[in-house]
Amino acid sequence: MEKLAIIAFWLAAVASITASLMYIKNFFAKVEKKDHVELATLAAAAAFMLLITSILIRVGTVGFERSASPFMGRAIFAMFITGVYLMIEMVYARRAPRVRVLGAFVMPVVVIFEFLAWHVYRLNLTLTDQLKSAWVGMHVTFAVSAYAAMTVAVGMAVVYLLQERQLKNKKAAASAFLKRFPSLEASDSLCNRSIVLSFSFLTLVIGTGIIRAEMLPEWSQWYQDVKILAAVATWLVFGFYLGVRTLFDWRGRRANVVAIIGFFAGIFTYFANYLLPSIHSYGKGF
Repeated sequence: MEKLAIIAFWLAAVASITASLMYIKNFFAKVEKKDHVELATLAAAAAFMLLITSILIRVGTVGFERSASPFMGRAIFAMFITGVYLMIEMVYARRAPRVRVLGAFVMPVVVIFEFLAWHVYRLNLTLTDQLKSAWVGMHVTFAVSAYAAMTVAVGMAVVYLLQERQLKNKKAAASAFLKRFPSLEASDSLCNRSIVLSFSFLTLVIGTGIIRAEMLPEWSQWYQDVKILAAVATWLVFGFYLGVRTLFDWRGRRANVVAIIGFFAGIFTYFANYLLPSIHSYGKGF
């Protein structure tokens, strides 16, 4: 069964590379070719399904408790990013066709994480007793999903700010590069929806982490851990974003700047246990 998981994983990598090349080719083409875009989307969808298949087989082989590994974390990240992109394309493509150009940037990131996942692949994992829990498996899955959603959010926030700057400087007409990206309205909306997802998953990350830590006497001081404190800080930044957007109707530049601040808080959260002592010593990052 493990061999089937690896075969599915590498087929997903091939499909992701194919989708990346086709999206990139379409991005630089003078005229968008509909059949190329459709084939790129099919390749991305195939990569998504193959990643899900590989992950499910892997979980079935080693068990859910042992699935909380760096390999699985990065594979899930690649799967979630692909899924979010496909969902965006499905929802927005008809009324905002330019969202498809995001595939030229999203799918190469997916390929990178697939190779990073393979770099840390191990057949037999040695887990500590503290990590042999379904709570840890859920915790890691939610964390990867939160990181993936905030990655999409920051991409949309950067696109928004670049386009806004071009418009203010009256250079929008001269910027053929930026004209290929989604509109200001679409970028702002996609950023907001991605943050809603990230905030939801971060809530689940913190909740499952606290539940598991409370089960273990040796982790009774979990509230002093640098990675947990950083995760809470990130959650507060995104909570602030959603709060002011809902209560005070923040849109545009201010909201997107907050989104970028939240992303950098998330980056610090990811690397916190690389930089400082932490109970999150296994696997680093994921």
